Amino acid sequence: MPDDDAYAGRNVVEDPPGTSTGAGGERSRYELWGSAAARHLGAWFLPQLADITEENRGNLQIAPGQIDAFAQECALLAENVEQLSTATGYRPERVLNYLTTMRQAAERAKAINGGVIIW
Repeated sequence: MPDDDAYAGRNVVEDPPGTSTGAGGERSRYELWGSAAARHLGAWFLPQLADITEENRGNLQIAPGQIDAFAQECALLAENVEQLSTATGYRPERVLNYLTTMRQAAERAKAINGGVIIW
C-alpha cells in the first residue's frame, strides 16, 4: 500500500487470494498508459497515470460512478492491443494481462459499489 493518504476516509478491500494486482511498472505509466497511442485510441483514465501532480500523487482513482467507463476503456484498449503494442514496444500478452487485471478489479469494485485505485 502507498504511504500517502490515498486511503483517507476509504474502506480498502483486500484483493482475493490468487488475484493479480499488477498494472505495469513505473515506466509503463509513460511508455504504455500515457503513450500517444493510448490517447489516440481514446483512453482517458489510464493516461492520467503519466500525469503525476501534487494533488493525485501519481494515483489514479476511479470513483464508483466511473467504473463502467473505466471498464469500457480497458476493453477498448484490449480490442486494439496490437496497435498499442506496436506503438509502445510492449508485448500484446503483457498488455492484455495488465488490462485483464484492471477489468477484474473494476468488476470487484462494481459488485460492492466501490472504486479502484491504481498507484
